[in-house]
Amino acid sequence: MTVFENDPAYEECLVTFFDVLGFRNLLHTRSGAEIRHLLSMFRRVSEGDATPPTRSDEMRMISEVHAEIVSDAIVRTRTIETQYQAGPLVWELIDLLHIQIECVANGILVRGAMTIGPMHLGMDFSGPVFGPALVQAYFMEEGEVIFPRIAIHEDVIERHRQDQTLWREGHSYEDEERHLNNLLRQDESGLHYIDYLRASLSELDGEYAGWIEFLGRHKTLVESGLADSPNATVRRKYSWLKNYHNAVIDENMANLEPGAMTEDGDPCEALFSGLRIEA
Repeated sequence: MTVFENDPAYEECLVTFFDVLGFRNLLHTRSGAEIRHLLSMFRRVSEGDATPPTRSDEMRMISEVHAEIVSDAIVRTRTIETQYQAGPLVWELIDLLHIQIECVANGILVRGAMTIGPMHLGMDFSGPVFGPALVQAYFMEEGEVIFPRIAIHEDVIERHRQDQTLWREGHSYEDEERHLNNLLRQDESGLHYIDYLRASLSELDGEYAGWIEFLGRHKTLVESGLADSPNATVRRKYSWLKNYHNAVIDENMANLEPGAMTEDGDPCEALFSGLRIEA
């Protein structure tokens, strides 16, 4: 049996497997250029200004992201065996959060699963891309995640708790845990997933006003799905989103100061009440 840790062709990575939900409908309602733009964001959200390495001693200097896109199936890998530790797990979670924000803004939903483990990428990312971590992510997305969310395998959470190479240099575990608590939520079964509705507040332009607009778009997306989905399985997914959405709205309404007003002079309670999904 292969011992992946001893095979130099493999390296440890964070791996996320995505499925774009309702892709068949997208093919019939969006142009090819629109779909190309939507799928490209799974790469684009992580693109920076860094110059690609040209020497072997520059390889794996920092954590890098690679994305493989085949129709509605997307694989993202982030390297973690690097010379400088910048906190790859937190950065990947933030990237995934922004992917979900962009998906909602474009009227699409994704389901995904993140794992950690050995992957073959090629030193220069020339591939081919394969490995046990990808297999685990694929089966987790297919069989465990169920609803439109990005779930995090428990091995990732446990590994992060113990492995300081996943932390930002100079951070304590308490520093790292604070970031994770702001980005993740657990469901009743103990499954962690990215809490994109709450976490998006600190990531959107315009801060509070931008967040309110985002919640409005999310409401419209979920209401449309509930109204247009005759399939019971699909409706259950939108029902989960409705409950998630309303829980965030109700939580914010409960925390409002009495008589709180928006910058435009409107009652905050009425604003949030209008964001609830009643369908």
